[in-house]
Amino acid sequence: MSSTLEDKKAELERAIQELDQWEEYDSRREDGSGAQDRRHEERGESLRRRVAELSAEVDSLSK
Repeated sequence: MSSTLEDKKAELERAIQELDQWEEYDSRREDGSGAQDRRHEERGESLRRRVAELSAEVDSLSK
């Protein structure tokens, strides 16, 4: 396994953990102002996109 693939897998694992933490927080947080809710949702979307991008990179490097 190449160093790049190992690095991407580690980065993916960190991103998944961060998304899991966001989802845990999201399940118990109370609504805030519209701006706070928007920032919170944007963060979640950003994390989901990052996980998807890294998953695709890892898949590509694994072939």
